[in-house]
Amino acid sequence: MSEAGREGYVFAVASGKGGVGKSTTTANLGVALADDGFEVALVDVDLGMANLAGLFGLTEDVTLHDVLSGDASPADAAYDAHGVTVVPGSTDLEQFAEADAKSLHRVVTRLRADHDVVLLDAGAGLSYDIAMAMSVADGVLLVTTAELNSLTDATKTGQLVSKLDKPVVGAVFTRTGDGGFDDVEGIAAALGTTDAVTVSVPHDDAVKLAVRKGHPVVDLTPESPAARAYDRLAASLADSIGMTPPQPPADSEDTSTDDGDAFEWVDPDTGESQPDDDEADAEGPVYEISIEEMLAEAGVDADEETAERRVKLFDRVKSRLS
Repeated sequence: MSEAGREGYVFAVASGKGGVGKSTTTANLGVALADDGFEVALVDVDLGMANLAGLFGLTEDVTLHDVLSGDASPADAAYDAHGVTVVPGSTDLEQFAEADAKSLHRVVTRLRADHDVVLLDAGAGLSYDIAMAMSVADGVLLVTTAELNSLTDATKTGQLVSKLDKPVVGAVFTRTGDGGFDDVEGIAAALGTTDAVTVSVPHDDAVKLAVRKGHPVVDLTPESPAARAYDRLAASLADSIGMTPPQPPADSEDTSTDDGDAFEWVDPDTGESQPDDDEADAEGPVYEISIEEMLAEAGVDADEETAERRVKLFDRVKSRLS
């Protein structure tokens, strides 16, 4: 439960295109935050294509649609799974027609009073339901792949976020080829997220296995590259807004060091951490480094061809939106 007198943060997780890993990101970010000691609630506000329940292996009797149609309370539709509270949606078309998105603020208000973080798994594209989800959020996290169509649609979603006067708190690039950056600077520039949290989640077969088993990958295979990326996303998001858990996780150990500003460097190809030699035995929080530092370390600014390709990508996106 959030600290007395302080409401929790609400973030909408959105994408311009379906099938880019938005719900997977919502589920794993939520569980990773819970593992870090936060009280977390996840709400499937994709009223037309709800699928968050399946990622947790839930069989739901009461859903958000029942709440939005006035047939149930938010507590009736809340389920505990993998350390988080999940409010799933319904896949029934009749319930979709009866759900009133205007009532979403009531659900969110109830959940933010009892949780440190509320993540809204919004639908893809641009619609009234999606706009309602973003309007009740404190900020928006954009999810996209590095493909041009996905990037273009995500940029349109970013424009909607701007019109609603909501900040884009970060961008998540999923299924990157080998854990590398896939021209992150150009993509982030096109999305307008160069100053926000930026995390690349590598293509990882462990994610497919986790989906089939109905378990978040951060729980099923916590050492996999994708799971490590979602852990970095959770740490980076919390750090970027100055959010700290009310108390450390019950199974955590005291891993504090004298240097509170130390970074843990992560190999983009494997997701493995690379601590400094004199800190090899120390553990600490994982922070996402700035895009400029990542690019310099990766050496992607070393040749003019890469820089030219980045400019061309940005120009193509701008032309698609003009």
